[in-house]
Amino acid sequence: MTYRNLHVLDAAEHAEDRVNELIERAPRPLLHARQLRDSAHSVTANISEGFGRGTGRDRDRSLAIARGESEETIQHLAANFRAERIGAKDYWPLRNQYVVIGKMINSIVNG
Repeated sequence: MTYRNLHVLDAAEHAEDRVNELIERAPRPLLHARQLRDSAHSVTANISEGFGRGTGRDRDRSLAIARGESEETIQHLAANFRAERIGAKDYWPLRNQYVVIGKMINSIVNG
């Protein structure tokens, strides 16, 4: 595992923690809260699984799943933002963090 790999895993763990905090402190229940929590966790879990598989096709498949879960997390956040369940100060930093995580995954897969 390289430093770059650890950096994306750290970013995913931090983002997952922020999603969980957001769900817990939301004044109103969030839309799709369970799916939001699950997709945020799946990003972290699939990055970890991918690095556990070493290099090659198996690693890249797990990372591709993590990238897809990152996009799903963004969509759940966006639905809550549009429904005014979360504000801009929570939405934009988390959204941007997941966009960056997706780009980090792309750079590892594309090499």
